[in-house]
Amino acid sequence: MSNTNDQTAAVVADIQRRADEATPPQPFDLAPEKSVVVRTLRNDERVDTTDLENLLDQPRRPRGTALLTDPSDFAAYVTRLATASTTVWADQDSLKVTATFNDHANGFSAGWRDHRAVLKLKHDDDWKAWLRQDGSLLSQEDFAEHLEDRAHTIVNPDTATMLEIALTFQTRRNASFSRGARLNSGDVQLAWSEETTAKAGASGRLEVPAEFTIAVAPFFGLPATEVTARLRWRIRDGQLGIGYRLDRPDLVHRKAFADVRQMLADSLDAPVLLGAAPRLEPFDL
Repeated sequence: MSNTNDQTAAVVADIQRRADEATPPQPFDLAPEKSVVVRTLRNDERVDTTDLENLLDQPRRPRGTALLTDPSDFAAYVTRLATASTTVWADQDSLKVTATFNDHANGFSAGWRDHRAVLKLKHDDDWKAWLRQDGSLLSQEDFAEHLEDRAHTIVNPDTATMLEIALTFQTRRNASFSRGARLNSGDVQLAWSEETTAKAGASGRLEVPAEFTIAVAPFFGLPATEVTARLRWRIRDGQLGIGYRLDRPDLVHRKAFADVRQMLADSLDAPVLLGAAPRLEPFDL
């Protein structure tokens, strides 16, 4: 008899639960503090959590990552959103500066670290072009075209002089070069000869500066800085290979990153720390 009563009670309880579940849904006053619904489901009696944040007028808290490429824009964005718990990290290896708006605060107040702004420094096109040919020996024509394409970045000698040198190299592309010498002035003198169809022949000497100065910015959004380029040449079987070697572009690159860090430190209330931003757990953005 006891087993029968237990079975009857279980059936009644199940019927009552079904009736409760069949009750029409009631109006729900959605607010940030009530946007997570926790309920117990049938069968395995597991606890189900439903987050209704996407139905709110605005998120419960700010989060996400903004990606910027201009240091000034980054400074303006961080200044607008910075809080007392904001930290800024300058990572020279990845060329990134990361502002974490909700980092850990003073004491034992933990932050989510998932609201960020990232400055991804972008190399300037002129800087990339000069660096691409650094240390290479080019043909006369290729070297002349390179000078023409980047003449606007050459500051010494002036642009007109370098364009004239480029034009001379183009007109002498069929000439045979015999030797090169460094003059007392520091310039380089290249001797050339050329046979014409009339066999009269022509020869001469071409003087080019042993070094020249360019003004380029390693990163987009920074002012240009002057870099010295030393002329390099080699004559083999009458063919002239000519190029340049930039003076320690690695130091120029490193200083440009340091300038970005200093500029941000002057613009922001938060200190700009040298290193990688703390990783998010269990994943990083």
